Amino acid sequence: MTERLYEDNSYEVAFATEVTAVKPVPGGAEVVLKGTYFFPEEGGQSADRGTLAGFPVIDVQIRAGEIFHTVSGDEAAVLGAFPIGQTVSGQIDWEFRFRNMQMHSAEHIFSGLVHSHFGYANVGFHLSENSATMDYSGELTKEQIEALETETNRIIVEGYRITARYPSAEELKTLPYRSKKELTGPVRLVEIEGVDLCACCVPHVKTTSEIGLFKVISFERYKGGMRLHYLAGFRALSHFRECLASLGEAGQILSAKQADIVPALRNLAAEARELRFRLTSAERELVEAAIARYHAERGGTAGEKLSGDALMFLSGDASVARHALDVMEELFDGTCALFIGQDSTYRYFLEHQGGTVTEIGNALKEQLSARGGGKPFSVSGSVQATEEDIRRVLSGFGLH
Repeated sequence: MTERLYEDNSYEVAFATEVTAVKPVPGGAEVVLKGTYFFPEEGGQSADRGTLAGFPVIDVQIRAGEIFHTVSGDEAAVLGAFPIGQTVSGQIDWEFRFRNMQMHSAEHIFSGLVHSHFGYANVGFHLSENSATMDYSGELTKEQIEALETETNRIIVEGYRITARYPSAEELKTLPYRSKKELTGPVRLVEIEGVDLCACCVPHVKTTSEIGLFKVISFERYKGGMRLHYLAGFRALSHFRECLASLGEAGQILSAKQADIVPALRNLAAEARELRFRLTSAERELVEAAIARYHAERGGTAGEKLSGDALMFLSGDASVARHALDVMEELFDGTCALFIGQDSTYRYFLEHQGGTVTEIGNALKEQLSARGGGKPFSVSGSVQATEEDIRRVLSGFGLH
């Protein structure tokens, strides 16, 4: 079994150790060491990064007690660098490791408070480079989450000591520790003095003050409980820098001070709604005018309902299709076929109140690979074809 050196000293970044096994894998090799400071993917947390013998370590996994380091590079060069029995040097990506330590230690504080105040268990945890989530067995309100968040930051500021140890089996039976699952064999307990005691295999900071900051970013109900997305330490700092940069850019676009961005956005949204209303009204008027011209060309007088079918091609947005079909059905008593779009890309709508349009829709699918469906008297979908090709298909049904 690989000796887990990171359990005793999570701050070590450079080490030398003996190679005990190596095998080629696509793009490099898997290397097993006598002991390692590389933390493998475990406990809901992604693996450490760094180098071995100068080669990038791109993954670290633990299987049956052995820790496998996947190093990338030319296969021959990688295999030549790790002869069994040779001592090789390792280097941990400290910035990545420390950020994960801050994040995980912060989770212990918050989860311990959730358990002590509400009795909820931490039933899920995920920490990767792109996301960090905590799942709990019960629901929390926004106000409760904010109160827990404040208390977590108070504990961070007060600098509580964080330690890890393997208690004896007898002592373990007497300790009120948290665990997501039933454990067998030796159990490593991480203790935040006076705050939390939890089974955990992950590297942690020495004191809560090293975490710096904790912030819940968002939350939602999840599987009968809650899922919280959070950030801590330098990852929180990076996030807030990005947020402030975005706010600054938004302020420049809106010509508004940061404090005035929300009122400016409200005004902009109101203006957009008014413009959308005006645009829709104008589009409806254009559609009505086009249908009226088509109706007149077919020999109809104002308001007269003609006997027969109607086929129209309109440019514009499909949002006015319902209105266009209503107008067409007021003026024609047969099949109404409407195609809206441009550049040989159309949304189509086929309707015949009291009749059927299923065969027309099927013909569009079979001959022009159209997509769509609906009811016997109403079919809609999309098609990529020229107006000429569409008219050719529809002419077989008497639509011109």
